[in-house]
Amino acid sequence: MADIRFGDAREQDMPDIMALLRLANMHYIPSEEMPEFDWRCCFVARDGGRLAGMAGYKILSPTEGKTTLMVVHPDYRRHGIGRRLQTMRLRAMAQAGVRKVVTNSDLPATIAWYKKHFGYREVGTLKKVHEFGDPDIGEWTTLELDLEGWIRRQGEAAEQP
Repeated sequence: MADIRFGDAREQDMPDIMALLRLANMHYIPSEEMPEFDWRCCFVARDGGRLAGMAGYKILSPTEGKTTLMVVHPDYRRHGIGRRLQTMRLRAMAQAGVRKVVTNSDLPATIAWYKKHFGYREVGTLKKVHEFGDPDIGEWTTLELDLEGWIRRQGEAAEQP
């Protein structure tokens, strides 16, 4: 694995972000599924001049946030890039005062990943409006995270010898 650098997205990253989203069939922006996407609320992973991954978020209210889109290029999967991008966006929301995060996902493996690594719990489902993500799955699983609890657990884990 090359030297991956993580940071804030830049406006000039948008063509590469859209190319990554196309790989996951999540490039229909704007659409009823994703009316808008703000690159200023997005983190990216770069391998030199190549975008290896991206993850966005949105602040819904003073205490609630939502993850928007996350994709890691297939060549870079299984190297912790998604986990690092997820952690970055959760910390950004926590710094903004968010206490609860909502995430929608359609892939069972991704849903399990959110639960295992971040402590999300399932709270419902939402019918897809049109094809977005996996075209064979017709609904989103809605997950919720107690962000304050997650931040607390991160601090406790860091204190362990």
